[in-house]
Amino acid sequence: MRAPLVLLHGFMGRGADWDPVREHLPERGDVHAPDLPGHGTRADARPEAATMDAEADRLVARLDGPADWVGYSLGGRLALHLAVRHPDAVRRLVLVSASPGLRTEAERAARRETDADRAAALVADFPAFVDAWYRMPLFALPDALRQRLTADRTAHNDPAGLARSLAGMGTGAQPSHWDALAGISAPTLAVAGHRDAKFVALAGEMATAPAIRAATVADAAHLLPAERPAALAQLLRPHFD
Repeated sequence: MRAPLVLLHGFMGRGADWDPVREHLPERGDVHAPDLPGHGTRADARPEAATMDAEADRLVARLDGPADWVGYSLGGRLALHLAVRHPDAVRRLVLVSASPGLRTEAERAARRETDADRAAALVADFPAFVDAWYRMPLFALPDALRQRLTADRTAHNDPAGLARSLAGMGTGAQPSHWDALAGISAPTLAVAGHRDAKFVALAGEMATAPAIRAATVADAAHLLPAERPAALAQLLRPHFD
């Protein structure tokens, strides 16, 4: 029997973001794509639930044994945190456009200030925040996809919930896992879009750990589940098989 497959979305996303990828994984029957704290159906999650530790513990408690985990961006950071905190719960791991965190407390403190400013901005004018977010060069999205995502994020999120997510699960709140990478035993794939230079470099650096290898997806930037779902699924299948 196959291990369950758990798909974790990015900031402002929801579990349904993985539907285009799942269409190309028809052989996987036991697939879970939950909404993360502060997002979608869990917009009202309390602050104590919107932390890396609490959500990693909750996800593992819902499974009967090891699973295959795929996380994109925020979901990738969470999947890595889970692998460090609950190594026995991870059979194989895929980190998509994800980071092991910031290396120093000074960097994390500065990022917490940035995330606090972002939280204030999204609460003050959520549609304007979402529009500006997806216009960032990091995403480099075609207009039609950017407009679709902007409408989806505005319709399915609550600003207060996202603010709690930034406070408890943002990059500034995450511990650095760089030193833990060498201890990961689950076969791990670090994936980035070839036009996303920052995360291509991060994936390559993570791949210096014994259990981790890097891969890139052509003609894509940061938001791989939406940009190139079929190509992403094509990388997942042999990794999990």
